[in-house]
Amino acid sequence: MNIKSLIFVCFLSLVIRNISTAQTFTPIIFTEINYNSDSTMNPGNWIELYNKTSSPVNIGGWYLKTFNNTQYPIPSGTIVSANGYLVIAQDLSKFNPFYTSVTNVIGSSLLDFANNGDSIQIYDGTNTLITYVAYKDSLSWPVGADKWGRTLELQDYNGNQNDGGNWFDGCMFGSPGVAYTPCNPDIVFSEINYNSSLLKDAGDWVELHNTTGTGVSLNGYSLKDSKDSNIFFFPAGITLPANGYREVVQDVTKFITRHPNVTNFNGPFPFGFRSKGEAIRLFGPDGKLKFSVLYDNKLPWPETPDSGGYTLELLDEHGKMNDAANWFAGCPEGSPGWPYAPGCNAGVNYLNNSDFNFILLSNLVTTEVIVNVSGLNNSINSTLSMIDIYGRKINEAPIYNGTTYLNTNNLPAGFYLLNLTEGPNSKTLKFVTEK
Repeated sequence: MNIKSLIFVCFLSLVIRNISTAQTFTPIIFTEINYNSDSTMNPGNWIELYNKTSSPVNIGGWYLKTFNNTQYPIPSGTIVSANGYLVIAQDLSKFNPFYTSVTNVIGSSLLDFANNGDSIQIYDGTNTLITYVAYKDSLSWPVGADKWGRTLELQDYNGNQNDGGNWFDGCMFGSPGVAYTPCNPDIVFSEINYNSSLLKDAGDWVELHNTTGTGVSLNGYSLKDSKDSNIFFFPAGITLPANGYREVVQDVTKFITRHPNVTNFNGPFPFGFRSKGEAIRLFGPDGKLKFSVLYDNKLPWPETPDSGGYTLELLDEHGKMNDAANWFAGCPEGSPGWPYAPGCNAGVNYLNNSDFNFILLSNLVTTEVIVNVSGLNNSINSTLSMIDIYGRKINEAPIYNGTTYLNTNNLPAGFYLLNLTEGPNSKTLKFVTEK
């Protein structure tokens, strides 16, 4: 342990002893922390307070203090509304242009939170410690808030503020001044292949998914891993379709050898993803960070994607991106260019050598999808299922030889699967709806 860390630990022990002088019930708590912002999207450090009571709390005359004893006296008359939030910003000249809709903010505090961890405390006018939080950028604390564009968000407002497990790294650039809500990013990384199995090596690749109903031009966009010097620029003229997917591959030859039917990809990128964990970042045409993900190869993260022949698949595009529970081991060799589907047959026209023919007469539909089936064994029950991009079964019905028309009027625009089963045999086709 170095001298700085030892001093920090000793200081925390003093703070913990002093906590006995604080109120038994703490009306004000810390609920969000922004420190060590991404260099391209830097609103300065800030911290969010929350009033746990049903009455306004006047914190004028209180002061905020950090580990190095730098203080910010809170202006007289500052009120945290009942069950409300207040943000204290390091530099309002950076914060206000970045978060134009946030009005419940005060500053400039000029407080510089340390990148490797800090203790942030609030004292009232009588020098009584009200509350404190001592965060770190390691161990049990979320690491996505440390220069990767996300913030620390408190999970349980009644839990321990100093338990790293009670914090998560939230949405890109945080949610200052309001409660956390599920994220709504335009583009996410929906699948990651790293450290392929030796016998089925497709090289590293990552999948981009457009969550919106509008195409996104990737002109000027770039991809990086943890190092800023490792960069891939998308070629001109590439559009990520509405609700669509696109792969970015490290080695084109390896990728098309393993996935010859996938055409919606770009590459090669001149670096690789580390097996022990990595940050993957997407930057817009202005060079500013848009999205980031940090994965790991150790529990609670799925372990089979690390040389075991599987990929990391995103469970919920609106969920916590750096939460291991939001990722699972997908199909063997993955499902590049297409959403994961139960049975791991996404994007494949056959799963086995069954004799029936299953033809989709149009892959792009507006009001109905038309399929033609022949060769079914009438003595075996056969079903046709429609599945959305989350793998959820929308409906299921018996299917017979001949032409079948399926109404798609009520389906949102996007990608879907049709899965036909005849006893143990199965085939899957994909289609896209447009409105």
